Amino acid sequence: MRFTNWAAGIGLVVVGCKQEKPVLGSASGYPEPVARILVQRCAGCHYGASTGSDPDHSHGRLLEGGTSPTRLNLARWDSLFYGYRGEVAPVVPFSPEWSHLLWQVNWDSTRGPTASPLMPPPLPDSSNLLTPADIQLLRTWIAQGAPNAQGELPWSARRTTGRRKAFVCAAGSDLVAVLDLDTYHVMHYIPVGIYPTAVESPHYIQISPDGRYFYVTLIAGAAIEKYRTDTYEKVGRVEVGSDPAHIELSGDGRLAVVTHFTTTQPVKLTLLDVERMQVLDELRDPTGQIVARPHGLWVTRDLRYAYVTANAGNYLTKIEIDPSRGRFVDFTQVPLVPGDLPQPDSRWGPYQILAEPTGLYYFVSCDAANQVRVFRRRDDSLVAVIPTASAPKLMAYHNGLVYVACLKASAPALQGEKLGAITVIDAQNPRLLTHLYGLGHLPRGLSVDPVKSTLVVSFENVAGTDPPHHPQAGLPGAPGKVYFVQIPSFQTQAVREIPLNGYGLALVP
Repeated sequence: MRFTNWAAGIGLVVVGCKQEKPVLGSASGYPEPVARILVQRCAGCHYGASTGSDPDHSHGRLLEGGTSPTRLNLARWDSLFYGYRGEVAPVVPFSPEWSHLLWQVNWDSTRGPTASPLMPPPLPDSSNLLTPADIQLLRTWIAQGAPNAQGELPWSARRTTGRRKAFVCAAGSDLVAVLDLDTYHVMHYIPVGIYPTAVESPHYIQISPDGRYFYVTLIAGAAIEKYRTDTYEKVGRVEVGSDPAHIELSGDGRLAVVTHFTTTQPVKLTLLDVERMQVLDELRDPTGQIVARPHGLWVTRDLRYAYVTANAGNYLTKIEIDPSRGRFVDFTQVPLVPGDLPQPDSRWGPYQILAEPTGLYYFVSCDAANQVRVFRRRDDSLVAVIPTASAPKLMAYHNGLVYVACLKASAPALQGEKLGAITVIDAQNPRLLTHLYGLGHLPRGLSVDPVKSTLVVSFENVAGTDPPHHPQAGLPGAPGKVYFVQIPSFQTQAVREIPLNGYGLALVP
């Protein structure tokens, strides 16, 4: 993929560092105007990183006149996008507002976010700092994709396939982060929503069965949007009413059911034709007697039934669907406690439903009761009640285990002020196995990459309780985080910063 003549007409004259003789232009990979800033002004110290496979990111290259290397290489275009151990992407193509490099060189908080320490380290008279024109040139270059000297865009080969990617909602920034499942690098941020002055809050993501598309619920935007997983192009948007929370697709990928996480609005479920992005039917329940504040959702492959959690009640609702007519047909209610009368009840908080692939059981996280309830699929009978850490939310299944993101788990001796844990459950013989502590702050989305046996977890990280890589100012909140955890050792392999409030995520392995 190419971008040419990006710098035509800029006409900047940039004074380089007189102490070094770096290689400019195509030899460094940068367009020459960018090389005159990053190579001449920055690479004297920052020249010791690799192109991604080396976990320490160190070429061991020494520029003429340079000093000892750091773990960030600004001398080469093909190393710019990785960062020190990759935790922070210095540059994310097309996203200057979320490119850490600009924060690091920005000395004027009125022009955007800043990060400490300021780079380059200021002389007493600050004469060596980048000028506003320098910073604007970098901003323009990044906004146009950060092409190299030949006009090629970074990660261009990854835009030919949707495979080996993680898509993570940044709910506070109206972005979906795209991360490489092999290197864990942040490759792209996809803007979602249509309102420039309002946050529509991407909440949950579902991948089409063929891996070609993802669907994202905008819980504050009353809409579902559809994107390609290879090029990130928006394919469609459909308005569905307030508070769309979860979306699940039929096995053939043609239809979907959406829950609406509301007690006050009449529409509680929506049936969609996702090929045409059209509403087929709505389940209207103004009083909440069918399903009180629906949130979690599981559908059978043939879309004959949808199981929905009543988050404000003590039950699930099993909705019968006629997919051939595109209609909701009937419902029954399944109490969480056998024999109880289904009704509003705040003691339970059923949040998500997960069915394991053998067809034996489905699992219901109850965030108010701090437990997961296990039901037999053939007759909806309760077979186990499993205690969890505090506030179990989303779940993921892999190789006979269920992983549960527990939002509010506290363990000061293990993780200080950070809240959150991952409860691990044996799905074949339903029982508690362990709790994982010491990861990030406020876990939300999670999934497992079956290729590398890696648990991927997103974290809200409200208030920055899990500190950012560098101190930052000028953002409306702290960056979210994504952790990659090896299974079965449960050792953290990588941590990545993303924009605000990591939420739902989905993988295309």
